[in-house]
This record gives sequence, C-alpha cells and structure tokens, in this order.
Amino acid sequence: MNDLRCVLREIRGGAAAKRLLADILRWAERDGVLGRMRRLSRFSEADLCEVLRCDLGYALGAGNRQRMIWLLLRLLGECGWLRKTEGNWIWSPEESGRVPGCNAGAMVAHECSATEGQYGFFLRCLESVPTYLRGAGSSVLFDATHAAAWDMFLGCREFRTCRSLLLELMGLGRRTSCRFLDLCHGPGWGLEAAISRFPTIRVTAVDFTDAFRDTARARAERAQASNRDRGYPVVPVAWVGPDRWRGFGEPLPFPDGAFDAVFFTCGDPYIPRRVRGAVYRELGRLLAPGGRLGVLTRSHPDESVRHVPSFWLRVSALTHDFVESVCAGWEGFADAEETTHALLGAGFQGSVNVSGGMSLLDSSLWVVTKRCDDD
Repeated sequence: MNDLRCVLREIRGGAAAKRLLADILRWAERDGVLGRMRRLSRFSEADLCEVLRCDLGYALGAGNRQRMIWLLLRLLGECGWLRKTEGNWIWSPEESGRVPGCNAGAMVAHECSATEGQYGFFLRCLESVPTYLRGAGSSVLFDATHAAAWDMFLGCREFRTCRSLLLELMGLGRRTSCRFLDLCHGPGWGLEAAISRFPTIRVTAVDFTDAFRDTARARAERAQASNRDRGYPVVPVAWVGPDRWRGFGEPLPFPDGAFDAVFFTCGDPYIPRRVRGAVYRELGRLLAPGGRLGVLTRSHPDESVRHVPSFWLRVSALTHDFVESVCAGWEGFADAEETTHALLGAGFQGSVNVSGGMSLLDSSLWVVTKRCDDD
C-alpha cells in the first residue's frame, strides 16, 4: 500500500511531464516555433499555422499536425507563457510563466521511479515531431519492429500501478469464475496482472494485431504458473486476433452478454472519433447486466478545471497527447464530459463512489456498470 501511495504521488506530481515539458520547449525554441510566436505577439491559431507553413515548411493539412499546434498552444497557455483573450493568443514574457513547484533545475530532475520506459518512449516520439510536422508519415506503428518500444512504454510503473488500482476498483474478486475480456491486450501487462490477482477468472484476450501475441502469451503463462504453484488450477486464455477482429468500428465476435467484465487500458485515444460512441455501445452489448467496464486513459484538461484539477496531470495529458500524435492511429485524449456522455449513451452508470461519479485520479480511471433492465 505504501508503494502504491508513493507511485500515485509521483503520478500526480508529473514525474514524466516535468522532464517532457522542458524537452518540448527546447524543441519549440530550436525549431523556430516560439520565435514565430514572439514575433507575432498577438495571433489566432490560424495566423500561427499560416506562418509555420510559410516559414518552417509545416504541412498541417493532414493527420494530427494541426491538432498538435493547438495542443502546444494549450500547453503554453497552461504554463502561463501564452494567454487567450477574444479568440487570440497573446505572448507573455517568459518570466511570467508559471510552473508550480518546479524551477529550471527541477524540470529536468531525474524522477525516474514511475517513468522508466515511459519517458524514453516519449523522447522517441518527440524526435520524430520535426519531420512529422513537415509531412513525414507516422513514425511508430503497432508492428513487430516497434513491439519492444510499446512493451517498455506500456509496462512503465505508472501504468502498472494504474492497472492494479483499476482491477481493484472493478471488484472482480467478488465474482467467482468471472468472464473477463481484455480488449487490446498489447504486450500482456494487464493480462498478467488480472490472472495473478484473480486466478479463477476466465480470460479472453483480444487485439487487432499479432505483434504482441508472443509477449502477451508469455506473461499470461507466467501468471498461470504462479497460480499453479499456489494451488490454483490453470484456466486457459482464449486468444482472438486480427483474423476475427480488425479493430475499432468492427463488431467484436462475441454474443450479447458474453462477459462479466471488460478491461480496456490505454486504447481509448486510438478509437476514431466518428465511431467512439458505437465502440462503447458495442462493449455494453458484450456485458451482462451489472457487468463492469474498467477504462484507463487520460482526460483532456477542461477549461473549468473541474475534471482535471491537478496542474501536473493537466500538463501530463497535454505533453503526452502532443508527442504520441506521431503514432499511427492516434486520435488524442477526449475530455471527461465527452467520455461521460459516451458511457451514459452506451447504457452504463457509475459504480464506484469517486469524484465525478465514475472516474478518479483526475478522470484517468473509469469504472462503470452496465445498467440492468429495471434500473
């Protein structure tokens, strides 16, 4: 428990974001973006995009590129280097920027205990930002070439801690032989955690790529071997790959009410916005009445500072969203109100008494229950 509290303090303290913010600012200075902002002094997003096209050769008409400029403006505004008034951004002197609890030295401090793998992945993405903004393709794919990088990233201590907390909040220990779906299982970190924590659950693991299958299978088998040593019978995992499910927007190959729990971690930002509601309705279809859905994501910082009040978690979401935008399929973090609307529209209701009714850790963890017919 003390270890959990320590990691959660580091997450709220923005261990990776403090370092990544400094790196993004250095890139923006080096690439000339900040210089153009200073020169314009007062500008709209469209004004800045036009200057970046003309002066720096940015190709902002496709992919996530124009959204990345918007994210950068939001980040600089969050930190106080920009302020917005009457639809325009106004450059503020650097000395007016506010980064609570962080000076120039602290911004590059090596707070690595919760960010191993995570920060390295972010740096790899950031290295691709200059060429991506100038029209190059996505630099990180869900394939065998990049599988090791995804493994380190998704296995960082922050995500492992959040998965464990999410599993605890889902209350699966009270359900004997729970039918459990791990959606987009990736390298299998969630599978290992779920099988280790709940030895009797019946797991189905689904992904739209086979790039992680061997790694995920090895982690599941390691957890099963540990369970066997503790006297539990091994419950086989059912594997479903791209031959049966091609990705978001496609129906999942299971009957109505097939599962008691769906575990969905780090995949939400890859759902195309046009089908996001349909994807959550599909998850609702798969759950039996009273079944639980657990989601791990980040929420885009809301202007009201209601759903994501922590400064460093707001910066974490903006810096993370910015750099992962170079990855194939990235759609970005949704705001908490949008997520709430999608979940309610899909037939879910809040099941855990936490801030906002359905989420906690500044709207990063969501646990909801499928409504029963008589609710």
